[in-house]
Amino acid sequence: MQFITDISQLDTATKHFSSHEEYSVEFFHIYSDENISERHIKSLEYLGELQKTWSFPYSRIVLIDDYNPDEKIIGVEEIIAYLDANSMHPDYFAYESDLINNANILLESIRDAKTYRSYTKYIQHHNKYPCSLLTASWYLTRLGYLDSTTVIRTTHKSDNPYTASKRLINILPDYYQPIEKLANQLILKSSYSAASDRIEDLFYSVDH
Repeated sequence: MQFITDISQLDTATKHFSSHEEYSVEFFHIYSDENISERHIKSLEYLGELQKTWSFPYSRIVLIDDYNPDEKIIGVEEIIAYLDANSMHPDYFAYESDLINNANILLESIRDAKTYRSYTKYIQHHNKYPCSLLTASWYLTRLGYLDSTTVIRTTHKSDNPYTASKRLINILPDYYQPIEKLANQLILKSSYSAASDRIEDLFYSVDH
């Protein structure tokens, strides 16, 4: 997994990949209990600039976190309408709560006993799955290591069901870095360790 904090580095970092390998590009990560804010607008701005330089095929995808919030104030229809209005229609979207089954599969694939115990104790104690486990599951789902059929949904403008991507790009606020590093460590300690090299994180600075 690469962690890139300078937007100008991303095109250079991806030049060694085949132009025939399609990327799944995550952007506009949003919680179901929040309104659209500067953080989301910056994500669109970054993606807009990057798309001008990319020569490889890619699809756009949005993850809606409905697992952690206790309430819902924004829905997928409103999110997609906003992205449509800004010429950033996603091809696919998913709800984080649909990742639980895949998270359990990933958990059972962890080869490091200490890490396995740590995660299972956390789940038992909090009655909740940690963000790093769900994040790692999300990436493995998009790459096709875990089943995407009950997780990733097409939008109303997309006729094609999701197929596994060869590479991932994730456009995220810079304060997500600690979770991303934990997710990467988890992947490396699992049976899916080879997936780590297929994931690119691009972080942008935003007030938190």
